[in-house]
Amino acid sequence: MRYHNPKSGLDIDLGTLEPQKRRLFDHAMEMFRRNTSWFEFEQIVFSYTSPLFTRAKKRADVVDEPLFHALTDMWLQLGIDQGYVANDRTKTKARPPRAHRTPRRGDVAASHQSAGTRRRGR
Repeated sequence: MRYHNPKSGLDIDLGTLEPQKRRLFDHAMEMFRRNTSWFEFEQIVFSYTSPLFTRAKKRADVVDEPLFHALTDMWLQLGIDQGYVANDRTKTKARPPRAHRTPRRGDVAASHQSAGTRRRGR
């Protein structure tokens, strides 16, 4: 079984999943295709009652599982599509750095003038 997201470019081989996890993945894919609310998707898929966490003692136990990566990718893609997450895959044009401008003659302090003289001369 494979998961492929053409928008993110993620392609994961999920291998064979337990029946519970397979149902979770199928349900998540259906929610993803229906463009379910980002928050609802998160509550259903990543809650501690989710089949993803049934055998895990802590959340870190599932971080390396391919199913977790596939579900996270779906969740992030929903967030991007719904405007909750910034898309870091798009290139934005940064403002060009400000060129160092040549100071105007009035901005340059003359070494032979005192500060008071310079202020009066403007």
